[in-house]
Amino acid sequence: MRESALLKTLKILFSTFGSLGDIHPYVAIALEAKRRGHTPVIATSERYREKIAAQNIEFRPVAPDLPPEDEFAGLAKQVMNEKDGPRFLFEEILGPSIRTQYADLLAASEDVDLLISHPAAQTGPLVARKTGKKWLSSVLSPISLWSRRDPCVPPTLPHLDWLRVLGPLWGRIQVEAGKAATKKWVVGIEQLREEQNIEFAGHPMFGGQFSPFGTLALFSRHFCAPQPDWPQNTTATGFCFYDAVGLKSNSQPESSDWRAWMQNGSPPVVIGLGSAAVHDGAAIWDAAVRASRRDNVRVVLLTAGTFETAEENVLCVPYAPYSEIFPLARHVYHQGGVGTTAQALRAGVRQVIMPFAHDQSDNAARIQRLGVGRWMRRRELPSLNLKMTRSAWELQRFERAREIGELIRAENGPQAACESIERVGAM
Repeated sequence: MRESALLKTLKILFSTFGSLGDIHPYVAIALEAKRRGHTPVIATSERYREKIAAQNIEFRPVAPDLPPEDEFAGLAKQVMNEKDGPRFLFEEILGPSIRTQYADLLAASEDVDLLISHPAAQTGPLVARKTGKKWLSSVLSPISLWSRRDPCVPPTLPHLDWLRVLGPLWGRIQVEAGKAATKKWVVGIEQLREEQNIEFAGHPMFGGQFSPFGTLALFSRHFCAPQPDWPQNTTATGFCFYDAVGLKSNSQPESSDWRAWMQNGSPPVVIGLGSAAVHDGAAIWDAAVRASRRDNVRVVLLTAGTFETAEENVLCVPYAPYSEIFPLARHVYHQGGVGTTAQALRAGVRQVIMPFAHDQSDNAARIQRLGVGRWMRRRELPSLNLKMTRSAWELQRFERAREIGELIRAENGPQAACESIERVGAM
């Protein structure tokens, strides 16, 4: 219940869209909001109704919906394409339903006090500005803040990361080039904004997505230090963790024997690809099996039921909570989604990131600069090395990962997010 009965009770609408990595943080905040006496509502694709309702959180559907599990793999592969994934997401998935999204969210927001928007839920800022409701924008990873002082890795051109040496100049070039390259992606939402007589606040994927009331950066300051050119009133809350079985990515039950297998021998390497890239992981699973055989290393593959093998040293697990399995790992290989990256950071284990698309290369670069792991390019996959050497450099990574893990575990992202929400709600 509430720490203080003097604070106003709020009905809070969380508008989000995407994979489980885009749903989990808002579930974590919603559960904390409930604990504090508020009424949270999550508005997203119909696909997640049952899973959100299972947490006793009110659900309201907003287009577009996502296909059922047996059809989701093909869509996930397209969205995870390094070169075309971002365009496909905004032009071909979100764009065609933009007016339906707006109508759905407008209806969903009628009785709420405050709205929280997600970068891919592009009609959130329009609804807030149209209705005059208080709102906070939110981002899940640093790349969405497009800092000129802290240039990101270009999502479709990760090989240009070396231009980071140019500092703020490279950041300015990125932002202007990004606005130009994505102009076609936001034609529909700009037309809708004009039709609704909503004042222009900037490119919808850049300045236009941010609220004058403030922005929730739902990651740790130990992962990305706050920057002076972030949007006004941005709060780095800390990561918002949630990975309960009730929101797993497929209908298969959690395996009950992975814990015993992991503890019955040397600590294994764990390889997980999140809830989207896992559907395009065949090359990685095959490489891991070969490497396990060659290096005599035990491996757990978190496959979401997409792969099986009879290899003695390899255990395929459809699903296991990252918060439980990562701390038992020798080290972790993954795709670099911010949620998976955060779980590996919290576990205090070394990590190797094999990015697919979107924010994943940027997250990999940040992990490498933190000294807790490295960015592995896809061209290295045929010679995948699961051992990691016992060099002084690797020992430094091990110690640094443990230090960062302690700092991450000391944070409470949902609590910090709710405190920011309450401050705006009290205005």
